[in-house]
Amino acid sequence: MNPIDDQLNRLFRAAAQGEVVPDVAPPFGMDARVMAAWRAGQAHPAGFWDMALLMRGMVLAGIIMAVSFLPALSTTTTSPFSEFLQLTDSTVSTDETP
Repeated sequence: MNPIDDQLNRLFRAAAQGEVVPDVAPPFGMDARVMAAWRAGQAHPAGFWDMALLMRGMVLAGIIMAVSFLPALSTTTTSPFSEFLQLTDSTVSTDETP
């Protein structure tokens, strides 16, 4: 028999010899006190990183991004990548010499 099995058997025998304690109900009103304390602990004071401030910042950042994207849309070209293609064509050498 493994030493672990022997230890488990001794543990089970010791647990079987113990007396069974019936469950007792908590005192009346304890659940209300616990829930009140839990709700009071959830209330966080409004600090600098308030949710309304963060939402306003996100909206402002979105507006700034949209406004900064407008000049890119106002330029009309045949291809949005035409400037990049012209730059690539001018910098890549096309001669066959190694």
